[in-house]
Amino acid sequence: MERLQIQAQPRALSTKGHLKQLRKAGLVPGIVYGKKEEPIPIAVDAKDINAILNTPTGVNTLVDLSIEGQEPTTVIMKELTRDIIVSERYLHVDFMRISLTEKLELEIPIVLVGESVGVKEGGVLQQTLREVTLKCLPTNIPEQIELDISELQVGESLTVADLSVPEDMEIVTDLDEVVVTVVAPQAAETEAEEAEEGIEAEEAAAEDTAAAEEAGEAEE
Repeated sequence: MERLQIQAQPRALSTKGHLKQLRKAGLVPGIVYGKKEEPIPIAVDAKDINAILNTPTGVNTLVDLSIEGQEPTTVIMKELTRDIIVSERYLHVDFMRISLTEKLELEIPIVLVGESVGVKEGGVLQQTLREVTLKCLPTNIPEQIELDISELQVGESLTVADLSVPEDMEIVTDLDEVVVTVVAPQAAETEAEEAEEGIEAEEAAAEDTAAAEEAGEAEE
């Protein structure tokens, strides 16, 4: 699997103003922790974050992180905080030190392959689970887990138990959890209408609450 080399610089625990300056300079404040060692505050080039995300394994990519004045350490991206307005702007990144001989729990994408018999007959495919938690060695992290839906008929479902992984990997997600279902067109339409009605009801309730708050403020 792909493995990246990234250079980071240490940083002092900073004020909001200093963190803002780092981001303006194209750097992402972060921290390295794990393996019972002291956490180290760092700053990483935003371009290196993009390089990690653009690999086939994405956030699960192994990274050899070099911090100025220290030996490289193998890490994996554990959390990435994005700006709520500009998603391409990163506010903070956490890297976790790992051992290549100890298994990790990771979220792996589920990819559907084949064309369902039920869909050919007019059914509607609904994928309700897009990632599965997998326990494996860092050196054996898969890019994705494929699920063949070719034999799936209208009214049938496939669950996590139907996923196939190598013997040295373990699925942590509940095996009874449904991954994909083929429903009749009418049923799919009904579900969509119910979902839309639910959203409309929530919006109406939110508007009523806002109106009530405004009325209360006016009385005050």
